Amino acid sequence: MSIPEKAEVRGAPARRRTQAERRAATRGALLDATIAVLVDHGYAGLTTAAVCERAGVTRGAQAHYFATKAELVVAGLQHLTERLAADLVAAPLDAADAAADQYRVLLERLWAIFSGPVSLAQLELWTAARTDTDLRRHLVRFDKAVMSTLSEAAHGVAPGLADRAEFGAVMSTALATIRGLQMMRAVASDRAVRRLWPPAREQLLAGLAALDA
Repeated sequence: MSIPEKAEVRGAPARRRTQAERRAATRGALLDATIAVLVDHGYAGLTTAAVCERAGVTRGAQAHYFATKAELVVAGLQHLTERLAADLVAAPLDAADAAADQYRVLLERLWAIFSGPVSLAQLELWTAARTDTDLRRHLVRFDKAVMSTLSEAAHGVAPGLADRAEFGAVMSTALATIRGLQMMRAVASDRAVRRLWPPAREQLLAGLAALDA
């Protein structure tokens, strides 16, 4: 009796990534690794060598995309912020049509965005920027980009609020409050900072109500 040939099942050959896809993957890996190293070791302890090691890329690849340490870390922070901002618009607001109700939910989403790695990274970079001119220059541009990104996102999920003339000032005040509370993590526990958020949120809501009075 002849031995039947062994069946060989093969999947479809993997599609080779384009050069643009490989570059995007390398850049993304560098930015993700940058935030991880920044959170673990702080800005002073962050080195491009450590970032490259965590990302699994060469120093040459890092230098190709980001010329300086300041440029790298700010790009990492922007990468993370934009990704979280995309989450802000991924689901509709579970709120009524009233601007105040939209504002309440928007505040909660902004609080979530600027918690966790974002707040820790900002704490490190904002502190270091006081004496680092290059880093401060990059952060100024980053801050303008963040306001633009969040404004566009807010128009998508909370049009009743975002279309109001005072929206820019309302958003700036909310972000300043949220960032200020998160900066307190340098001297207070996460639990203590979280306890401060509900009363601060109510004050922000009261400010919007006062504009309507």
